[in-house]
Amino acid sequence: MKNKTIAIAGILILFLSSCVVANLPSEDIPHENKLEKDNGMIIGAISFEATRARDILNSYTFYYSKEKGFAWDDPKKNNIRIKPSQTVGMKFKPDFYDNDRAVYYFKIEKPQGRYIFYAFRTMRDGVQSYTYTTKELAIPFTIENGKIKYFGELNVNSFNDVRAVSKSERDLPKLKEMFPNLVIEN
Repeated sequence: MKNKTIAIAGILILFLSSCVVANLPSEDIPHENKLEKDNGMIIGAISFEATRARDILNSYTFYYSKEKGFAWDDPKKNNIRIKPSQTVGMKFKPDFYDNDRAVYYFKIEKPQGRYIFYAFRTMRDGVQSYTYTTKELAIPFTIENGKIKYFGELNVNSFNDVRAVSKSERDLPKLKEMFPNLVIEN
């Protein structure tokens, strides 16, 4: 009986700890300047107003692709997804907080070219249903062969409107601290 109780407690602890761990997009940022052949990279931030827990949604996804005129890339592969912690209430688990904003870092490594963030989708998980809301975006960015460039910030307000802003004064020193061997151009 005692072994069974210990086993159940162990499984419960593993389950709960797996739910609590945030999957940060910044975990994919390399710690060295190693790029795939003919690729470049942008590194940027996504920030959310850290509002009340009931205003936080279950997931936020930014879709990007080559600019129009080219074949659209696979949206299942070309997206950045933020999933707040959902174990005991909804909470952002960002890389850091900047005053009232939860800030997450991300990277996109692709072949040289012009790209665009074309959609932003949110998902709310209800008791018996899911609600998706998708907004069109038109936020361009350029990836240069062999370079790692700072993109800026995708700033999401409490109405889930998105705008691109530069936060290089904040981000470049913080990124240098987090990734000291990575050379990021402004």
